[in-house]
Amino acid sequence: MIVAIHALTGAALGRLCRSRPEAFLVGALSHLVGDMLPHRDLGLAEEALLAGGALALIGAAKGPDSKEFVGACGAIAPDIENVVGRALDLPDERLLLPTHSKHHGREVASLRGQLALALCCLAVLSVPAGERCEEAR
Repeated sequence: MIVAIHALTGAALGRLCRSRPEAFLVGALSHLVGDMLPHRDLGLAEEALLAGGALALIGAAKGPDSKEFVGACGAIAPDIENVVGRALDLPDERLLLPTHSKHHGREVASLRGQLALALCCLAVLSVPAGERCEEAR
């Protein structure tokens, strides 16, 4: 899954958590689920640019101490393994996380599913803090 989408998913889920440690853990777990979904990965340069942009956006909008930002960091942390694996030219089978080595979602050509997930996450993140959906009507 595109790392920026992992970040947005972690931020949206982090918003629903009670604490920053819980947000980090939920973000990391969301990464595993996201990796199992059918998706398209991008090249390392594109991934780095989009991930940095997503983290900058979340940090600027919610603050670097927010549950959203911590959830986003938790969600992208597992991909450090991919960066190290590429740098060391390791085959996927040598990676430790099962969703990076064995249970990776099938590759699809379209980005539509990931873009739809990103829009859902942005909608969750855009609701003002402390406001519930019923109250927003």
